[in-house]
Amino acid sequence: MSIEVGTASWTDATLIKSGRFYPKGCTSAEARLRFYSSQFPMVEVDASYYAMPSAATSALWAERTPEHFTFNVKAFRLFTGHQTERKFFPPDIQPLLPQSDKRNLYYRDVPPDIIDEMWRRFFEAL
Repeated sequence: MSIEVGTASWTDATLIKSGRFYPKGCTSAEARLRFYSSQFPMVEVDASYYAMPSAATSALWAERTPEHFTFNVKAFRLFTGHQTERKFFPPDIQPLLPQSDKRNLYYRDVPPDIIDEMWRRFFEAL
């Protein structure tokens, strides 16, 4: 068994504002990820909880980190049973959602074919 230690994002505001972790001049997300991955073997990606990840972004993360670096990707909020505002669904899926006055949808509110498509896109992006 192995236990890997990391933080909840290389762009965490507290980590950046501390001024103690990143070297001076390490100001872009790319530079921070490159430096972070030289210090830790893994990181939690929480952005994927708030919005569906894209394959292009995942590919950039992989290119900017060592081969055996681990991304612990949080599942999209809908998949975890949490409420999800319609605006957080992909734009092309939003019109396909059931019409209602509900601001938030839960997994049970979304038709199975849309759930399947969301899962397909989530895994494809990774």
